[in-house]
Amino acid sequence: MQPMTLDEVRTLCDMATYRNAEQIVAANQLLQLARSDDTLYAQVQGSKPYTVRIEFKQGAPVAKCTCPAARFAKFCKHAIAVLIVWAQSPERFTYGQQAMLSTPPTTPKRSGKRAAKATVDRADLQTQSIEQTLKIVQDLAARGLSGIQPAFLEQLRALAPNLESLKARRLKQAVERLIQIIEASQAEPANEAQYTRALLRLWLTARALEEHFTERRILPAEQMEEMLGRTWRDKDLQPRENLRLMELAYENIVLPVGYRLDISHLIDLDTGELMREIKIALLDVPSAEARAFKPPRPEPFHAVRIGVYPGYAPRRIKIYETLPLHTPIAELVSQAAQHAHTEWQPLIEQYLQRLSDPFAPREMTCLLRYQHIVWQDGMPWLSDTHGALLPLIVGTIPQRLRLCKEAEHLANDFSTESGLMSIIFRLPSFSGAGVPDEAALMRHTWRALFGYLEGDSAIAFRPIAALHETGALPLLWMMQSRS
Repeated sequence: MQPMTLDEVRTLCDMATYRNAEQIVAANQLLQLARSDDTLYAQVQGSKPYTVRIEFKQGAPVAKCTCPAARFAKFCKHAIAVLIVWAQSPERFTYGQQAMLSTPPTTPKRSGKRAAKATVDRADLQTQSIEQTLKIVQDLAARGLSGIQPAFLEQLRALAPNLESLKARRLKQAVERLIQIIEASQAEPANEAQYTRALLRLWLTARALEEHFTERRILPAEQMEEMLGRTWRDKDLQPRENLRLMELAYENIVLPVGYRLDISHLIDLDTGELMREIKIALLDVPSAEARAFKPPRPEPFHAVRIGVYPGYAPRRIKIYETLPLHTPIAELVSQAAQHAHTEWQPLIEQYLQRLSDPFAPREMTCLLRYQHIVWQDGMPWLSDTHGALLPLIVGTIPQRLRLCKEAEHLANDFSTESGLMSIIFRLPSFSGAGVPDEAALMRHTWRALFGYLEGDSAIAFRPIAALHETGALPLLWMMQSRS
């Protein structure tokens, strides 16, 4: 490990940081300088002692420091100060004493420091979980889908809850998706392409988080929201004023981690932009107010002032002030329908572009104005203005008859095995999984359908609401469960 020159050190930061580092060196604030074959260690006396560790990877320095500034810059003033001393006086670094500096110095516990300590502990656990994830992915890639042993699957199953508790939610979802594919391959022929895509998505997500936590790369706001979650304050939101908004759909979704999402899907009647107003309710809190449902917004309204959260489209919004709209509802419905997609190919290309971003949501809301509903092979399809077909995800009558027969067979088998004369069974509910039945779809001649475009290898549209002259009407009425 060769010492750097001062010119090389200057290229690592801006001039202000370099000058601050020079002042640290001049004040003799560097303590306990040590090194190994490829790493420098030091303690720097600032407002409190900070621990600096600089590892040289293929000759390039990678710095870590326990100061707050190091979270947002690759090289803080403390790290630059260490490199200045390394360039000027490498003999000051004692060889082989790095162990005592591998962790930050212990400071007396004070109540005001507990939250900061918890944050550091959580970051350490996140880093460990990410490193474990990357190791498992490397092993899975080397073995291939057919070579996966039960022990690897158990490691993945054990990893997912830890990632959830550490708020690495996108990584947890990628792990769960891979688990689903591996489990499915045990019962039917493996889909190697699907497995490869899921493995690649997991790898890219883990690497992005690794860069964020260990290499101090600042995530874009939309990735920060989608991958980690964050409590945004009003000052973080983008202010907007004077929007005419209409609710297209209202959903209540229960998550297995103990939260419920109350979502109003909204459309800007002037621009066609889709937005969401969301309340996240924790289900096991004693407060009835916290568990209460966010009410829907059945009447179109004038949003005098809103705040727009960072994130992927459709953007989440916070509504501060509203006024009623006095325009007839039929006219507002007509305005909303004018913004609906009438051709499927550009929409599918937009969706595929989203899938190419490993951090974007895997579904996309959209409003469709179709020409016809076509029934083929017991499935419904939407045709656009050019006759192109898009499959619909609904519970059709043939599907319900098949489920009825399967349930009847199960009932007969159970009666025979248990000696019972009869058994009561319930038909599985499509609505509980977020899928409307065909009766709801065929109830009216709709002006447009609102729902989710979803799927990887097979893309389909799952409607949840529809526009009618009387307003936006639901195709789903039940609480949904999502993973």
